[in-house]
Amino acid sequence: MNFLSSNVTSLNALPSAPLGSPLIDNGAALARLGGTSSFAPVDALQDLMQPMMQMTMQLAEMLTQLMVGSPSTSFGSLGSLANNGSSRPGEKIQGGKSNYAHGMFHKGDKGAPNSYAFENSPAGIKFAADHGYSSIDIDMQITKDGVPVATHWSKPMSKDGFYDPEHKLSPNTKVSEMTLAEVMRLRNKDGQSRIFPVSTMLGELKKHGIAGDLEAKNDPRFATDEVMGHLADMVRQSGVKANLKSINYGPRSMQVLKEAQEQGFWVRTAQGAGKARRNIGYGG
Repeated sequence: MNFLSSNVTSLNALPSAPLGSPLIDNGAALARLGGTSSFAPVDALQDLMQPMMQMTMQLAEMLTQLMVGSPSTSFGSLGSLANNGSSRPGEKIQGGKSNYAHGMFHKGDKGAPNSYAFENSPAGIKFAADHGYSSIDIDMQITKDGVPVATHWSKPMSKDGFYDPEHKLSPNTKVSEMTLAEVMRLRNKDGQSRIFPVSTMLGELKKHGIAGDLEAKNDPRFATDEVMGHLADMVRQSGVKANLKSINYGPRSMQVLKEAQEQGFWVRTAQGAGKARRNIGYGG
């Protein structure tokens, strides 16, 4: 079918991570309000209040995701996995070698902070556009509740200067172990960087007229129709040019690129793991 087909070996079924966000349990707090009294009216009131409190907390979490102060319009409901694959699988997404005509901005380029946090930020996109780059490297991880976000390391509090201002998360917590709300409350020691959904970053690419070089990191969910198909739809909806890449760590990485081809992306391997960059292209 295409270049990758002969290079992808059969894989075991990819492990699926939970896509549902756990609800906050208000039962303990409510019990403390009621104490241990068995007074019937109080117990009845507790029974009535508990579902109302639960609903209130769910609404609060939804508002947290929507009212994040993102610098531009987000696409696809903050990028959550709302559909079962792409609505237009195989339709080519704008991209290709032209995305590198005037260079791709990457961490450490002259004149910019030497950090992945800056690279994966609205400020990084603006810097790249202002300095004439054709595209910018955007790293992608996936949250516990299934939202692709722009950050390089799987443990951003361990290596990239981020911290939890509420001191509730261990520094070794992975993005895949955090909800979107938890990821977005992280702050960086540089005083400006935050982690945004990929959908927000696509809005910034559109705003500044620059292409994205999207890099799928080491999460097996990138090799599924649900994730890659939805990502493809977000890119099409945004109207930006974008390629998709992944470091070649073996068959699983090749499966990610094969899936990306099938969803319409021009793909390549990224330099890393002792291997050079290799252009692969669209599927045939």
